[in-house]
Amino acid sequence: MFIVYKTTNLINGKIYIGVHDNNGEGFDGYLGSGLLMLKAIKKHGRENFVRETLHSCEDIETAFLLESELVTEEFI
Repeated sequence: MFIVYKTTNLINGKIYIGVHDNNGEGFDGYLGSGLLMLKAIKKHGRENFVRETLHSCEDIETAFLLESELVTEEFI
């Protein structure tokens, strides 16, 4: 199971949208792995980030398609 998720920095409101394979489990602690995301987590602490699942998908292609649509909508 792949999820499309949004992680929000509760300090400054910045968001990150991504895709993650969470094997159909609940929250597994994953917040994102981009370089800027990792720096922000180190700077602000994990407790200042919240992840929400936006979509669940059976295949990664669908997840990436939904992610690209959300990123376009969110940042234009």
